[in-house]
Amino acid sequence: MTSPGSSVTAPLPRSPDSVVAGAVPVSMSPVIAHDDMRRQFRRWLVAAKGDLPAPSPPGSSFGERLSAVCELQGYLYDTGWARLGWPEHLGGLGGDARHRAVLYDELASAGFTSRCALEHLEILAPAVVAHWDPGRSGEVLPGLIRGSDLWCQGFSEPDAGSDLISLRTTATRDGDSYVLSGRKLWTSWASYAQRCVVLARTGDPSERHRGLSVFFVDLDTDGVQVRALTQANGEDELAEVTFDEVRVPCDRLVGKEGEGWQIALDVLACERSTFAWLRQARLQARADDLARAADAGSIGELGDVLIDLFALRMSSASAVERLAQGQFLGPQAAPSKLLLTEAEQHIYDLAHRVHGFDFAMGTTIEMSDWQQEYLFSRATSIYGGTREMQLTTVARFLLGLPKAMRQ
Repeated sequence: MTSPGSSVTAPLPRSPDSVVAGAVPVSMSPVIAHDDMRRQFRRWLVAAKGDLPAPSPPGSSFGERLSAVCELQGYLYDTGWARLGWPEHLGGLGGDARHRAVLYDELASAGFTSRCALEHLEILAPAVVAHWDPGRSGEVLPGLIRGSDLWCQGFSEPDAGSDLISLRTTATRDGDSYVLSGRKLWTSWASYAQRCVVLARTGDPSERHRGLSVFFVDLDTDGVQVRALTQANGEDELAEVTFDEVRVPCDRLVGKEGEGWQIALDVLACERSTFAWLRQARLQARADDLARAADAGSIGELGDVLIDLFALRMSSASAVERLAQGQFLGPQAAPSKLLLTEAEQHIYDLAHRVHGFDFAMGTTIEMSDWQQEYLFSRATSIYGGTREMQLTTVARFLLGLPKAMRQ
């Protein structure tokens, strides 16, 4: 993975039936090198600027930002750029996670809307591809990669957040279907998504993690209800999803029955590692904004923020490298999640101090956006596994500390 200031890239491969002004086609095979992609894509963004869907303006709602990201994703898919990093049977052009990382990095540097509105492309898709039948994943993944379909992650429940093994949603086999019943909470993007990757109990509760399975559920199925939840920052990103005897065809079981815990661990590994690459790209751009506004008294802390971001970038780059080799990090993902929490909350705490009254009161659209992002940053220490859980993971699995020292 290249460092933020390194030069890299070029015009990209495109689907045969798509022609975009200013784009220069390159050979689709062999796959373009990561550094060449960075140079070419950077130049292409400049050349195609007048044709690209515009970023969402300051003050946009979550739905408007999501729409802008999806429109851009579709354009990048048609021109070939968003197809790099995905295998051909999924509608891709080959390559690996590093190609996708370059794309996200350059888009953030060019000022486009945060890619985190499509975070499940990196959180869910790798695990689904690794565990599901290639034919089934090949049917549903292209829509997600194109941005025409959105997925959400049905894991957390009212009584099973950090303690995911205690979840109560059940899936009972009935002929050629499973009957799914239960309730999921804090489900990101569910109000806007078409599909949900659901973790449910197919075994006896006494089996704990061995009795869990994963299902791929269309949210327009009879018996599914989605209710948007308004967050402290005013966004409706989260939702409650209820499954009332929802019939799910057996071929929508991802992997095998009882393998849900391993699939969940792989999903969570991506949420704690490769997702951090998405966030750091956004935070790097925000640090640039903050540097332009910081006064002399804030320079020292701004330097500390940049060090935090560099550490996060290096840690998440390592995670992307491992994913490119087909490996899910497991406990090794915990440091990236901890570094993300520290970097994200540090930068928004500093922004609060630098902008002062205007920040606190949201006196302009730009300040309102900073305020909204600040409120969201408070959740970084909770989602994807709390800070305390990540510290315990580091102490137990990475440092091998005895239980008495982990209290």
